[in-house]
Amino acid sequence: MEPFEIQNRIFERIKQQLPSSTSFVDELAFQLDISNDSAYRRIRGEKMLTLEELIKLGEAYHISFDSMVQNQLNNITFNYRSINSNVSFEEYFDSILANLRLISGFEKKDLFYIAKDLPLFKYFDYRNIAAFKLFFWQKTILNKPELQHCKFDPSLIPNAVFETGKKIIGVYTKIPSTEVWNKETINSTLNQLEFYYDNGFLDDHELLQIIFDELKELVLQVKIDAENGYKTSRTYPSTEDKDNFKLYYNEVTIGDNTIFFDMGDRKMAFITHNVLNLLTTSNPEFCNETHNVLRNIIKKSNLISLVSQKQRNNFFNCILQKIEVLEKKLLTL
Repeated sequence: MEPFEIQNRIFERIKQQLPSSTSFVDELAFQLDISNDSAYRRIRGEKMLTLEELIKLGEAYHISFDSMVQNQLNNITFNYRSINSNVSFEEYFDSILANLRLISGFEKKDLFYIAKDLPLFKYFDYRNIAAFKLFFWQKTILNKPELQHCKFDPSLIPNAVFETGKKIIGVYTKIPSTEVWNKETINSTLNQLEFYYDNGFLDDHELLQIIFDELKELVLQVKIDAENGYKTSRTYPSTEDKDNFKLYYNEVTIGDNTIFFDMGDRKMAFITHNVLNLLTTSNPEFCNETHNVLRNIIKKSNLISLVSQKQRNNFFNCILQKIEVLEKKLLTL
């Protein structure tokens, strides 16, 4: 493949990630710290990108240059966000916020979330739930040495993470979303709470009661959102974009948390790996296939937002009952 053709592929991949209102020339000039005239010369192929410029663009737009040379369905390149320290843990949420802001800039945008676990975006409306999940991930999944002898304490989570979380809520609430839940969506959080209680990592009954109360409030808030057909937030109570939330109930066990963004001719897929780490790709073939799978899942699910009041009530009552059963079990021991 000729170098100019590879350069054109890189430019096309960048354009796929930009809102239609953003000038590609201005964006390229900004990222490379060059004039617009110099950017135009690179776009026209009069000047090739330097190695340093390639690295800058690759880092800014998560582009693998192998994927520019091999554009085959069974050779998909993913951007991998791995968490292994406090700094990268905070950067993880910064990257989620940056992606949400990028997507929110598109005129057409839709979020699809297949929820094996409670959707990540909802945690930060409830500080103690968010703190527990973040502590659990660091202590039990990442096995951080400094936390191995610590009990759960919300103050161990840096405030900067919560501040980023609030910003994530603000952007997420405005993006039209379709979510698929089932009766097991709450299970992993309940299992984590019970595991920590049984092992003495969470034995403060007052704190445990607060978490259970927040869990029930979260579930009831999603129920209200489903009834109304739009997302609301404790953090931003005035944010009410009408008709931006669809909730489906699927009776089959959901295998993975899958997050998919559809911006018309631009698409992006996020798949969880090792519980928390994210695999991200905008590969057109992979995204189209993922989109088709999601549509099939939705076709085989039951819409419980705005319609199906009886089924919606039964679904949320089942989830609330699971919470209350564990609450009674742990707090009466």
